[in-house]
Amino acid sequence: MDNRRQHLRQSLDLRLTQRLALTPSLLQKIELLQLNRLELQEMLNQELLENPILEEVTETEPAREMGLETEDEPSGPESGSSQSEPDSFDEIDFRYFFDEYLDTGFRNREVEDTEDRPSFESFLVRPTSLRDHLTWQLGLSYVEPRISEIAAEIIGNLNEDGYLLLSMEELRSLTGCTEEEAETALKAVQSLDPVGVGARDLRECLLIQLEAKGLKDSLAWKIVSDHLTLLEGHKFKELASRTGSTFEEVLKAADVIRHLIPKPGQKYNPEKATYVQPEVTIAKVNGDFVIIQNDEGMPQLRLNASYRELLKSNGVPVDTKAFLREKFRSAVDLLRSVNQRRQTIYRVCMCIVNRQRDFLEHGPSALRPMLIKDVANELGVHSSTVSRVVTNKYVDTPQGVIELRKFFTMGVENPDGEELSIVQVKLKIRKIIEGENRSKPYSDNQIGQLLRQDHIFITRRTVAKYREQMQIPGSRERRIGYLL
Repeated sequence: MDNRRQHLRQSLDLRLTQRLALTPSLLQKIELLQLNRLELQEMLNQELLENPILEEVTETEPAREMGLETEDEPSGPESGSSQSEPDSFDEIDFRYFFDEYLDTGFRNREVEDTEDRPSFESFLVRPTSLRDHLTWQLGLSYVEPRISEIAAEIIGNLNEDGYLLLSMEELRSLTGCTEEEAETALKAVQSLDPVGVGARDLRECLLIQLEAKGLKDSLAWKIVSDHLTLLEGHKFKELASRTGSTFEEVLKAADVIRHLIPKPGQKYNPEKATYVQPEVTIAKVNGDFVIIQNDEGMPQLRLNASYRELLKSNGVPVDTKAFLREKFRSAVDLLRSVNQRRQTIYRVCMCIVNRQRDFLEHGPSALRPMLIKDVANELGVHSSTVSRVVTNKYVDTPQGVIELRKFFTMGVENPDGEELSIVQVKLKIRKIIEGENRSKPYSDNQIGQLLRQDHIFITRRTVAKYREQMQIPGSRERRIGYLL
């Protein structure tokens, strides 16, 4: 008995931990930022159906613009900020939202409504594949060349759902890398967008997404990590018993898991051609470039004032008032998030205009190096925020309809300190090959030597890499093609 008592001791263990708290409002801002224009339009139309507090402004009503007051730009969950927004119903400034449109707030005053604007019909584009999207991100990542090569091999062995088809042993055998190098390369791929890509199974895919949401070591994490089979069988009572949680807590955790994406790669593997609409148009007006928001077809939302009056009425049941208050909070958060999305896209486009003016004037040969982190630093946001803005969103420019992420490219610096974008280097390689003697095509080493004459110093291996990315065959194949 005495021995048993010795083992039944209570102790108080205090631990200080820092955990990111993602509020529903912040999550909504992040989700809206990821949507392209067509997806946002569909989402807003759905909100109009589900939230009675929201109403659409008719075209016959006079338009009034919102001011430029805005909340501080969120830096995304990766920034490490855990400060949450006040969500008190009484703190909502309804005067700001009633009778106000979600108008641009950035509409350039130099462009009159009578100005001829581009037609915003859907543009047909070749969809970006998962491999293209990941390779682009990898090229902008600061990883060692050896790790980059292994990561490229991993990307080439992902299925259309984004899962790795190779085992780590097969990867090491294929690339001749060490176990540590293989793990480092895999982590590099798993850090790319879409979140969850590069996983080896469903469990790992979901855990990667939970960690990205700041939910590591949460109940949802524990369920996915240790009890995924029970979750798949909807055995919630047993899950509660196994995890020492209440039934309600398990249901909430299951709802979090339900909103994760089990096949993250599918977004970048559409079966059909993709129709897109530009978010904005960059047009030259009076010798300067201006940014015009594309509002055509987008529902303009505001709050319904009659429901606000209903809340003040004494004859309304308590549960009805509680329902309306919650819908008001949801509607206000949505309006703020949409407006902030517009402003963030505008600010990123302003950086592009300022940094890529030569490209807008002269085309791809004048594209300058530009990194996501540089734009993020200029705007004072996290790199992930800019990455979400530029992915799967398009802009209509004097050089055509272009995905925003195409403006971002690494650079090559020459001995004079001048930096050329990889796009410019590729164009020079293509020009050299187009001007070669087809009976004696240049080798990659010879192309590298010719580039040095233009003060571009890259290795033979890099020449081969860029040539392959442009789908230009090697010198032997080019010569054979000439003879045939």
